[in-house]
Order: sequence, then structure tokens, then C-alpha cells
Amino acid sequence: MPETVLKIERVSKTYPGVRALDTVSLDCRAGEVHAILGENGSGKSTLMKIASGAITPDGGTVEIGGVRLEAADPRAAHALGLATVYQDDSLVRELTVAQNLYLGTRPGSVPFRAMESWAAAQLAPYGVAISVRTLVGDLTPAQRQFVEIVKALIAGPRVLLLDEPTSTLDIDGVRQLAGIVRDLTARGTGVIYVSHRLPEILDLADRVSILRDGVHQGTFDVTPDLSEHDLVARMIGRDVEGEFPPKPERLPDEPVLAVEDLTGQAFRSVSFTARRGEILGFAGAEGNGQREALRAIVGLEEASGAVRCAGRPVDTASPDAALAGGIAFLSADRPGEGVFPELAVQKNMVLTQLGRFLSHGFLSAGRERTVADRMKTDFTVVAASLDVPVAGLSGGNQQKAVLARSFRSGARVVLIDEPTQGVDAGARYEIYKAIRENIREDGACIVNSSDAQELEGICDRVLVFSRGQIVRELVGPDVTEENIVGAFLTSRHGKAAAGPADEAGPIQRLFGVLANGSAVWWVPLVFLALLTLLVGTWAATQSPVFLKPINIRHMLLAAAPAGLVAMAQLMVLLVRGLDVSVGSLMSLTVVAASFILAGGGPGLLFAGAAGCLLLGLLVGLANGSLVRFAGINPVITTIAMLSVLQGVALVLRPIPGGLIDPGFAELLRTRIGFLPVSTLFLLVLAIAGDLWLNRSRAGLETKAVGFREEAARRNGVRVDRVQLRAYALAGGMAALAGLFLGSEVGVGHPTVAQNYALTSIAAAVLGGAALSGGRGSFAGALFGAVFFTLMINVISILGLSSSVGVIASGAMTLLAIFLYSGLKEFEQLLRGLRRRKSPAALAAAE
Repeated sequence: MPETVLKIERVSKTYPGVRALDTVSLDCRAGEVHAILGENGSGKSTLMKIASGAITPDGGTVEIGGVRLEAADPRAAHALGLATVYQDDSLVRELTVAQNLYLGTRPGSVPFRAMESWAAAQLAPYGVAISVRTLVGDLTPAQRQFVEIVKALIAGPRVLLLDEPTSTLDIDGVRQLAGIVRDLTARGTGVIYVSHRLPEILDLADRVSILRDGVHQGTFDVTPDLSEHDLVARMIGRDVEGEFPPKPERLPDEPVLAVEDLTGQAFRSVSFTARRGEILGFAGAEGNGQREALRAIVGLEEASGAVRCAGRPVDTASPDAALAGGIAFLSADRPGEGVFPELAVQKNMVLTQLGRFLSHGFLSAGRERTVADRMKTDFTVVAASLDVPVAGLSGGNQQKAVLARSFRSGARVVLIDEPTQGVDAGARYEIYKAIRENIREDGACIVNSSDAQELEGICDRVLVFSRGQIVRELVGPDVTEENIVGAFLTSRHGKAAAGPADEAGPIQRLFGVLANGSAVWWVPLVFLALLTLLVGTWAATQSPVFLKPINIRHMLLAAAPAGLVAMAQLMVLLVRGLDVSVGSLMSLTVVAASFILAGGGPGLLFAGAAGCLLLGLLVGLANGSLVRFAGINPVITTIAMLSVLQGVALVLRPIPGGLIDPGFAELLRTRIGFLPVSTLFLLVLAIAGDLWLNRSRAGLETKAVGFREEAARRNGVRVDRVQLRAYALAGGMAALAGLFLGSEVGVGHPTVAQNYALTSIAAAVLGGAALSGGRGSFAGALFGAVFFTLMINVISILGLSSSVGVIASGAMTLLAIFLYSGLKEFEQLLRGLRRRKSPAALAAAE
């Protein structure tokens, strides 16, 4: 008998009020595909997370290759030879394909400088034709899935867990994945395969285990006698009706929706009609324009052409305009565009009908509840209460809730993208039935699906897309899985659609780069350079003092503490943190220096400076520990620390006093000509910091934690260590900034740095950092601090009110945020306004 590569023995897991798993036992042998089947909420995902070390079971054991997994630790499971492909992937969208693959490697196994060539070599054997320099966020869902699979296979695992691996794949992708799985099993790898697609299980699996309500219902050999009907019956515990509801024998030939010459970036010359009572299907291999065409009808993709509903022109500038014209859309991206996870089931279902419940400006809770109850019954939504968050429902019940919202929105035409993606087999029939039964008598439904069998079962007519165009129409008995797949696999029609991006000129391309804001490293630096040039030129024309060497020297000396604390703030912003205690830490460092750096020999002064830096590191570690291990919000944590540090500084020095050794202060103020050595030190530090951030594994892990912490953790990144390091380094750099500030003031001043915290945040943001984490550069933070120092200097030498500086600094920060973060949204708004048709234009079209 083949070796057992994974053994799960009597595993149980209980959550508040839910027994997710109840003494489940199963195993996987070398060279076999062991499928796991069950309804949503049956415990499949919990079982996979326990097997991969992501969560701790209440009882039971997990063995990988005969070695027991002693604790819930994904790194330990990976080291024993287990790899996991998650349903929601573990990729960081803001990083490139190469960077994501590199994150999945063992530290030191691949040289950083060889990352891209190595990544290309990993993709090649699996036929994944993707540039390794492409951002993962720019890939299609299917491409992301294959990158995730390749990443899991890099270490050559003994057992591979695949959680819904084909949910985003078309027929070609499914075949490609099947080939990869068969190749792996031929080489002796065991595969745990979780899927709702029964044909895949019967085609690939050697054995199938069924879970129901957390209980193992049995493991069965996959033989020719085992049917889809048998699997569904065992999965839901009862016999089932036919998989698809019956189709109407005849449909009236009355167009409800007419689309004429719809052309966009991924499709062109798309024209069709949808008839009353009809379910019209869109089919095609992934990336052939069918999804984009569907989204363009409701304004989610830029396109030209005409859309009419019930004979009236529809404004396709935005989804709300399309809904007003009678067209509703249900996205395939249920978590991102379908549900509002934290809102109750009731609110998710009735959201498009709230206007009906208004009475004198207030919502009628009773009427809303009555309608929601009826919708829950009509669409068989299973929920403990209408008041529970929709995120707590299974995928199938979430889908029924958004179906209810779409069909009860008042729209005559409902567009549905992937109606049963991520939905178990037991719920699929109910969804198909709900779609068929809830089409308005005067309405129609359009379904885009990558599942040809699904299209055959529910559609009255199917339009097949290839290379951005409709290449075939299948009607009535011709709507079969074989005809659908054959139509787009054998098509040689047309050429790839050309869109607006292909025709963009230099100005449009430049605007596109700028719209990505701080994602392009040089945009913040160019922005700051222009601001500095403008302000400096204006100041030079207003005062002859501005360009004098002594003024420039004083300005650069003042920039040293500001630049250091801005880079300190960047460290925590990179990991999606915030430290508002850096200013009070600088003040406490100045006060501490007035005691321990008051005099003595070089050795004593060195020890005193080291003590100040150690103080900063300890404060940073305290902040990081409270944020990570106590789970306290970073803002609350560092505000509390600010108060503590400020209080200690005031206790030690209630009023300014105590001299800092003049020799030490002069050392930090050393200059070469008029140029302070501290300026050169800051430049070297910023360059070294950016090299570390962009040319090392530690820097890549830091950005990954900031962009998407859970994905970083799944890749084996020690997230807690990365966070603690960021806060500790920020504390140390803030203390160093305090020493430079102390060399300027010369005495122990307890509140001298009280304004530096907000300035450090503004400087880092001005230099390209994002409060959402992952972005920024040390050079940008330093440049931002220099600019703020310049503003203060100009206001001082021109005798302007300090309020002018406050206003100008705030305005510049807002402008930077708009440039780095809001320009893309502004561009989309302008496009929407250009596409939006005026009432006069719509009337003329009518």
C-alpha cells in the first residue's frame, strides 16, 4: 500500500455556538487525489486550516509524512512537506509575480538579485505565460490562481491541499490544472482536493470523503458506478430533484434588452437582444471579453455603443444610472462587490428598496422587516436571524441574499456574473430555481458563466465569445455543453479587441502613470522637487538672506531631527501602523541627554548616547508589543505612550534646564564648509534604507506585511517579528532625532518636540507613504521633512505669521494625498462624467 503522506485523526473544533468538526478522521496516500466534498458550512475549510497548521484543533492529531504536527504553525507544516493553495489566495496584490513567488521560498535559498530569472523558470514548466514583473493585482483571477498553485509547488511538497482551485478557472484552465494534478500524483505527491464541481471530482479523484455539519459521513472509492447524484444525496443527506429546473417550452419573441455595437478595451462590436422571460447565457474562455461586455452594460467598464431596455435608452455611465434604466447587476466578486459583510442579512437584501419604506423621512422598520421576511422565504435564505451579519452565512446563502436584492430591485433585466461560484452542489439547484422563478414576466436575465454544463442546464440561448466578439449563437436543443465548449475552442473568428488604452498618446500615458500615485516611486520625489523649487525660487526673490550659506546651513541643521523622525514614522507606516509618540520620545531624549550627556570624557558621552538610543528602542518595543500582543489599536497605544513619556519628561525637567555637553552638541553640528555632516549622514541613511526596503528579503517582507498581513503570514513571514522590528527601529530613530534636536537647543526642554509627531506623519505622507501600509520610501520621507523645514525657514525670514505655515503645510499634505491616492479615482470620475448622457441626449436617442 502507498505511504500515507497526511493523516488526520479524530480532529474536533468548536466555535461559539457551532461544532465545526466532530472527531473527523481521514488520510491521504502518496500518489492519490483524495477529494473532500460537503455543503458550505460543513467544516471543509476548518479541516484544511487545521491540516495546514493555520488553526489549533480542540482535539485530535495531524501527521505529515509520519511526523506529528506538534503545534498550529504553517511554517512547521510547510517544513514537513505540506503546501496549501487557498481559495482566497495568499498573494499580495501590490507586489509583482516574482516577488510573490520569492516570498514563498525558504530564506536564503534564492539570491534576491536572481529573483526574476528564478521566478520565470518556475512558471515555465507549467505553461503559465505571465511576465514576472506584472503586479499580481493586474492579473485575471485565473492567472492569480495559477501563480498561487506554482508558488505552492516550489518546495516540492509531499502533500498538496487545493481549496476550490477551479472556482475562477474557465474550461481551458480546468484542463491545465487537471494536467498539473495528474503529473504531481504520478510523481508520488498526495493531493487533497476540495471542490464543489462534481465532474472534476469524478474525473480526478481516487477517493472522496464527505462532510456534513462537521461530521465525517464516510470515504468512498471513485468508481464508474459512483454518480453525481449519489454524491449530492450523500452530501446533503437526502435525495435531490433534478440538478436544473425545467425550461419553458416556448418564449415570446419580444426584446426587452437591446445592445448595439458595444465596444470597449476587451471587446468590440457586440450586439444582441434578450427576450421576455429568457435566460441568455454568455460563454467563452477566460479573457475573451464576455465578462467585460457584461460589466460595460452597467457602466463598470468603459465602452461605447447603445443600450436600450424596453425600448428606452439606458445611461451606462454607472451602475446606479443603469439601475434607474431598468438593469441590475450581480458581480462574480461576492466579497468585494456583492455583499456588505458587516451589515445584517436584512439590510443586504432590501438595500435597493429602502425608498419604499420611507415615511416622512424615516424608515418604517415594520414594512422593511415584512419585505425582508418574504424575500428570505422566496429565495430560501437560511439564516438564524435577519439581523446577523451576512458574512456569517455560507457562500450559497450569501448568494441567495444578493440574488434576492437584485431580483427585487425593480429592474426588468438582471445581469449575473458566475451565479454559483463558490457555492456547494446542494445550494446550486435552489439558486437555479430562484433565477428561473423570479424573472419578471416583462423581464429577462443574462448569465455569464465559466461552467458550460451550468449554461446548458439553465439557459434558453447562449452567445459564445471569442477574442472580444460574439462568434456563435446557440438556441434551444443546440445549447449543449459540447457545443458551447466546441464553439470557443474551435473559433478562428476576428482579432483581439483594441481599446482606448491602445490609442493613448504620451499625455494620456503620463496621466496614467501619475494616476498610480505613490505606487510609482519617483512621483512623490518629482512632486516634492517641484514644490521645493517653486517655494525656494519665490523666497529667493523676496529676501536676499534666503540663499546665504549661513541660512542654508541652519536650515539643513534643523532638517536633521525632522528627517530622522520622518523616516522613523515611515517604518511603522510601512507595516500599517502609526506612532504619535515619537515627538514626546524626542523630548524625553533631550531631557535624558541633559542628565547623562552633561559632561565627562568621550567614553562617558558615548555610553550616554547609547543609553538614549536604548531608551528609544525599548519604547518602540513596548509600543509594538502592545499593538501586536495586546491587540490595542496603534493610535490608542501611542497616544497613551505619548502621555507617559511627556509626563516623565516633565517630572524630570518641569522647566527647561540642564546643559547638554557643548562638545557633544558641536560634534553633531560638524560641517564641511557650509554643509553639515548630518546632512550627508541623512542622505546615506535614506539611501541605505531604500536599498534595504527594495533590494532585500527583509524589506520585501516588510512591504508584504503592510499590504496584506494575512497573505504574508501564509507565506511564512514572521509577522510579529516584522512589526516589532518596525516599532523598535522607529523608537531608536526617534531617539537619535532627539539627540540631534538636543544639539540644537542645548538644554533639557521637556516639550521641545511636541509638534514633531504630526509633522513626521505629514512629511512621510508627502514623501509617498500611505496610511494603508506598504508604500513609501526613506528618501521621500527625508525630502518631505526638508520641504517642511524649508517652509518654516521661509516664513521666519520673511516675517510671515506662523499660521501661514500651518495652512500651507496642511494644504500641501492634502494635495499630496490627492496626487498619490485620489487621482485614479478622479480620473474614473471624469471618465464617468464623459460617458454620462444628458437627459437631452437620452431624449434625442429615444
